[in-house]
Amino acid sequence: MGAQRLLGALLFLGLSLAQGTLTLYTSEVLADVNALVEAFRREKPGVEVKVFRSGTGEVVAKVRAELQAGNPQADLLWFANEDFLKELASKGLLRRIPPTVPGYPVQYAPGGGLYHEVRLLYNVIGLNRQRIARPPALWQDLLRPEYRGLLAMPDPNFSGAALATVGTLGGRFGMEFFARLKESGLKVEQSNPVLQQKLARGEYGVAITTDFGLRQEIAKGAPLEMVYPRDGAILVPTPVAVPAWSKSPELASRFLRFLLSPEAQAIFAERGYYPVMPGAPRPKGAPERVVALQGHFADAATLERFNALFGLRR
Repeated sequence: MGAQRLLGALLFLGLSLAQGTLTLYTSEVLADVNALVEAFRREKPGVEVKVFRSGTGEVVAKVRAELQAGNPQADLLWFANEDFLKELASKGLLRRIPPTVPGYPVQYAPGGGLYHEVRLLYNVIGLNRQRIARPPALWQDLLRPEYRGLLAMPDPNFSGAALATVGTLGGRFGMEFFARLKESGLKVEQSNPVLQQKLARGEYGVAITTDFGLRQEIAKGAPLEMVYPRDGAILVPTPVAVPAWSKSPELASRFLRFLLSPEAQAIFAERGYYPVMPGAPRPKGAPERVVALQGHFADAATLERFNALFGLRR
């Protein structure tokens, strides 16, 4: 009877972990998230994955509002704002998930697994070849007179990647850099996808935007190319975390580990991202090595200065 009870318990445990509902709050591109969710559900057909997707700023605002109301809903958090995750961790609101996937580089799981990078994305310079004859090589090349009136970037109030652009380049060159870009006619679009589509149509000639999104537009036939600046593409932290309030922590942990599986890492590469797992394929046409600037998100004071400069309101 003891062995039968143990077997029954193990079967019940396996069944309970393979069923249930998982709620993901994310700023990632919905089509990319859906591809991963579908692959996960092929392995766990009894699992329902609910996704709330918006820009990082709106996702963070939603989590804050739910916490204030005492009713947080997300089982998984995945967006481009490492600083907010650090804030949650400091309050004991993140679960530590040990980085036990074989071969996973431990530097991608700070704090012993409070959150995990599952793929890498960079902010780079995107070009429409039909509008730009001479590509820039460095970030400060964007100040060339020939790019006047052709420049754009996403809104850092909405896009976490853009928040990293403001924090990183503002810290390196000073906010005067953005003031000079404003003088050159830099426009601010809401999001990277909107910006990339306008760049592909030729409404802009040069954009500060994400590398994976440019690859996706190029794969559709857009006349675009990307430049990884010689002084460093901005590596944007976009980690995944399981909050302490999760109603399905085991299922959330399984989904996190699935994102590091060969299948998921291959999906990332197919959709233009650099995988984090050693031996996983690179995106098509991507350089083997990238000179990287570690992204730093703009603080509230820096964001306020940027908003004042460009007439934006939060």
